[in-house]
Amino acid sequence: MQFKNYVLFCLLISCVAMSARNVSNIITVFSHGVADTWKQVHGYVKSYKKDGLTYRNDRFLIHTPFLAFNYPDATTKFYRVNYNETSFGQENEIGRLHKAYKTAMSYGDNCNIILWGLSRGASNVLIFAGLYQLDNIKALILESPYFSMGEVIESLMIKKNLGWLPVSYGETIMEFIFKRYTRHGYSPAKCIENIAKDIPIFIICSKEDHLVPFSSSINVYKKLVESGHKHTYIFITDQGRHAAILQGPDGEKYQWVINAFYKKYNLPHCPASAAQGTSLLALSQPQFN
Repeated sequence: MQFKNYVLFCLLISCVAMSARNVSNIITVFSHGVADTWKQVHGYVKSYKKDGLTYRNDRFLIHTPFLAFNYPDATTKFYRVNYNETSFGQENEIGRLHKAYKTAMSYGDNCNIILWGLSRGASNVLIFAGLYQLDNIKALILESPYFSMGEVIESLMIKKNLGWLPVSYGETIMEFIFKRYTRHGYSPAKCIENIAKDIPIFIICSKEDHLVPFSSSINVYKKLVESGHKHTYIFITDQGRHAAILQGPDGEKYQWVINAFYKKYNLPHCPASAAQGTSLLALSQPQFN
C-alpha cells in the first residue's frame, strides 16, 4: 500500500434524519494523530468495512461523507511511526493536509468542508486554517489539540520526574528523534490569530489524557477567544484516555454535546443526541483567568 499517496474517500451511510441539502455538499476531512493512519477515522463513523466484514459503532460523531488520508509518517510497521517524516505541523504534514483538502473540494460544486483533527491532527488543522484563506470551512472539530509542542514536552518531562530540567533539553531530544520537527517552526500558538473569525470551532479534551495535557487544549481555546473567535467552544471531560474519549465513560456526553454543536450551526446531526447535549453546549464557553 502506498501510504504517501493514499487518499481514501468514503461515503458514510447514516440512518439518522438529515436533510439532503445538508448532506449533499458537506465533506468531513479527517486528520489523524501520530502513531496511527487514516483508519483512525473508523472510531468516529457509524460503520466501516474491514477484511470484508462490516463493523458498527454504538457511538459515532461523523454524519457526512468523509475523506481520510495518511500523513507522511504513517506506516504499518510494528514501531507505528516513520520518525524521519514526523514534523508536528511543518511543511510536509501541512502539505499533505492541503492536498487532502483540495481532493475533497474536487468532489462537487459548492462543496463545504468540516475539518476534523485528533491530537497532532487537530493541531495541524489549526496551523492549516491559519496559513490558508479557506472560505468554505463550515467548522473545525478538534480533539485534544496542543497549543505548542513545548507544552506537551514539558508535561511528559514532569511525568518522567525530569521537570527540573529545562524544556529545551526535551525539545532537543524531540528534534533528534523526529527528524522533521523543529521547535522554531509552525505551531497553533503562532497561527491561531490568523484563522477566520467566523468559523465555528469545537474543542474537546480530557483531564485523564496522558499525552496532551488538557491545559494545553485550554490554551488553544483561550487564544482563540482572545483573538476574537466568538463561535469557539470547549468541552472538558473528567475521564477518557488519549484518542479514546468517545469510547470512555464520558463518551456519551461527547456524542451529545458535539451533536448540539452541529445543530446550532446547521450541520448534519442526530436530533436525539443534539437535544441531550443542548445544556452541555451552553456550558462550553467558559471564562478562564
